[in-house]
Amino acid sequence: MKADEIGLLELTPSNKFESPSSSKLKLSSIGRSRKTAGKNVTSILLQQRQEIRVTDNDVDVTPKLLTHPMFSSIDEHQVTAFEAIGLSQTGSVGQLMSSMSALGSLKRSSSMVIRTSSMPLSVIIADDSQFESFWATQVEDLPDDDVDKAPPQFYLPSIDPNIFLTRPETVTLILKETETFFIFEMQPRTGDLRTPEGTAIKEENENYEYKTVGPGSNRKLVDAETQCIQVLTKSRGTYLGRRMRRNRGMLMNNWVFHDTFAAPEMMTERGGLLIVHTKESMEQMWQAEEVKSKLPQVDTQKKPITPEEELAYIFNHVNFLNAVHIMERIISNNIFIHAQKRFIGLIKQDPCSLDLEFTYSLDLLWTYTFETCSGRPVSSFRWSYINKNILAVGYGARANSETKDGLVLIWNAKNPDVPGRAYPFDVPVSDLDWSRDRPNLLAIGFYDGQIKVIDVSINYVNVIRQSERTTSPSSSPQWQVQWWAGDEQFAYQEQIYTCDQDGHIFCYRYVEDFMSTTMMRVFRIEGTLPGVSRTSHCNVYDTSINRSPGTLVLRRHPTLSTIYFVGSDEGCIYKCSTNYLYQHIESFLAHDGPIYSMLFSPFCPKIFLTCGADWCTRIWAEGLTEPLITLSTTMACVRYAVWSPTHSTIIANIVNNEICIWDIKRKTYIPSSVTTSPTNARLVTLDFTSDGNQVVTGNIEGDVYVHNLEGMPFPPYNQKQVLIESIVKALVTKPAILKNLKKLGPPFSQ
Repeated sequence: MKADEIGLLELTPSNKFESPSSSKLKLSSIGRSRKTAGKNVTSILLQQRQEIRVTDNDVDVTPKLLTHPMFSSIDEHQVTAFEAIGLSQTGSVGQLMSSMSALGSLKRSSSMVIRTSSMPLSVIIADDSQFESFWATQVEDLPDDDVDKAPPQFYLPSIDPNIFLTRPETVTLILKETETFFIFEMQPRTGDLRTPEGTAIKEENENYEYKTVGPGSNRKLVDAETQCIQVLTKSRGTYLGRRMRRNRGMLMNNWVFHDTFAAPEMMTERGGLLIVHTKESMEQMWQAEEVKSKLPQVDTQKKPITPEEELAYIFNHVNFLNAVHIMERIISNNIFIHAQKRFIGLIKQDPCSLDLEFTYSLDLLWTYTFETCSGRPVSSFRWSYINKNILAVGYGARANSETKDGLVLIWNAKNPDVPGRAYPFDVPVSDLDWSRDRPNLLAIGFYDGQIKVIDVSINYVNVIRQSERTTSPSSSPQWQVQWWAGDEQFAYQEQIYTCDQDGHIFCYRYVEDFMSTTMMRVFRIEGTLPGVSRTSHCNVYDTSINRSPGTLVLRRHPTLSTIYFVGSDEGCIYKCSTNYLYQHIESFLAHDGPIYSMLFSPFCPKIFLTCGADWCTRIWAEGLTEPLITLSTTMACVRYAVWSPTHSTIIANIVNNEICIWDIKRKTYIPSSVTTSPTNARLVTLDFTSDGNQVVTGNIEGDVYVHNLEGMPFPPYNQKQVLIESIVKALVTKPAILKNLKKLGPPFSQ
């Protein structure tokens, strides 16, 4: 008999039906019967529970049902614990069996089969139908398309009709403060000096220092002879024991009482009690009150402050100035946001672009200019070695100008419009340099020979060290001021080295007296020196006032800490040593005129460049007195030349109002690009940023330009090898110089 022809369900004892493993029953019928059996019991219990209401101050606070009304139409696939409790309370199996009469209409479209091992109630199904119990533990899926699909168990409608049927006009929210939970608490180990506790802590610390370090220490006792260090310790808390009490008798009679109460002036009232004093104590009290009455009365009334005075006080406050600087940076960020992103490298040219060309061009990002520095020539500037956004600029004065004072401005890339610090001085500034060990210190050289070290972390001029005439005899301009790392002789502390117009090289020790030591003094050229040829001058019979030329350039050797080089205004370079004072090791003629710059290559310490007033920029190898490569454009002096920190073969120099970018790997007879100054004013100084993406220049009008490099080639993998190969390639037409270069050994002989 087929399953859809079943019309009778027969109940048999559990010991007469077949094996449970071979019996099956469709889930649709079982689910309906189980739902019918358990739902009646469950609904009765729910109805009984819903009749109970809980009220608090006439407010119904009865908990709502955990299940949503939509879940009532969903069939559950398993018997819940609530249904089991309901079935156990019925106590009759007959009610459950009566609800199974619906199994007579089983259909073939059931989708699941439940199996079990044993059950006291069974169902006999003829033909190919199989037995299945109601307490199912295993479920099998039977594909059927006619199954009534119930909605998901956690399905909720998008709009609940039971909540906010109509939008209320007002909604009342009650905010209550929750209980404070302390997750972690650390008691302070310091005290405020304005409180009694802080005053007690200060006195305790002073007493401790007096006993351990001060005059109260017992260092001159026996422990000093036995080399035993006396260590005074003190616990955090102390315990003071109770004082011993004892009984004490006193003879009192009527005369004593009479004498005491007969003199009421000897008694004072305190807290409702009469206190009897002796004659001496009363006299002391009277004297104290008399002295107190003679003291002048303190005027507790303060002078009223006008609104103008209050505003002036606020404007000069440090916190207000710092807040103004922050607001100015935020406002300037709206103007220079794109340029600042290019400055820090967030926006770069796509190296994979199809239209990429190596143009070596410069794009102006912004200009550092201010009304106080207008008309002042830029003498020098230095980027901070720690924070690449900070630039210190020193401003001098023109020879025929009425301005005779100096100025130092601290610029920040976060606000290119207004300087962060401004330090005025009475003398024009010649050069400055940052300290590497103490980044907040700035050494400044002046035209009158002074050297000052200031702290830039403060808004006003805070001079930490200053040279004096008694310890520093220089009275000419200090053309170079540099911080050099000290060696063992100076306890590895930084020292300041300078060179002036009188041909002296000074070393200033960073100590309290700030004394200077004369390291070297150069003299004028006599005779013929190796190097470039000099222009023949007419015979001069006048006697020179100064026998020493001006030392314009001072440069330390990149690898040898005791070797340094000095360039004079005669075009001569002197190789000197800190171990030999007042004499140089060797010298050669680098330019036919003053030398303005000398820098070693950041990739090969044996190669350096120089530029001077003879219209040339020359590349040299240490040990040779003949230039390897000479770069020249127009008949004008080259004021400055620097190496690129990211490309070993790229050099930048300035000629009049032009910025020239050279790539000796490509060509040496003409620069790769020439950029004119935005204001056509003559440029006086030049430098790269630390990442090599920008070029900074300063002119005689007090403007500092920040240019971004565009269309630059890719940095080579082996920078040193590419530089040497480029130099060797340029020396193909000079075999004698190339032969001497290879004699120097590695890396030229490889």
